[in-house]
Amino acid sequence: MNRPRSLTAVVLAAAALTLSACGDPVVGTVTAKEHDAAETKHGTRKDCTTSTSSTGTKTTKCKTVPTTTHEAEEWELTVAEDDGDTVEVGVAQEVYDRVEVGDRYDEAAEAAR
Repeated sequence: MNRPRSLTAVVLAAAALTLSACGDPVVGTVTAKEHDAAETKHGTRKDCTTSTSSTGTKTTKCKTVPTTTHEAEEWELTVAEDDGDTVEVGVAQEVYDRVEVGDRYDEAAEAAR
């Protein structure tokens, strides 16, 4: 199935490349893949204000306010690096779909694609 690349995937891929730019590119063998679906959570919080009258009486008024948090969809590879370290790398969906457990992963080569 051919799906359009989501803005979230683009942002995640850019963030992963930016973070990895601080160190050496990840090179090694893919040992696991993990996909976290996007999730939206709804809740409430109390929003309170306190006022003081001219006579010094404090009044607090509270109202319940709805809240929403959204966690973006994520695709991650666990890579056993050649130096023995194991790292998790956030990747774009198309990289996740193409790479299989046991494949060699080279972050610099993926960035050049």
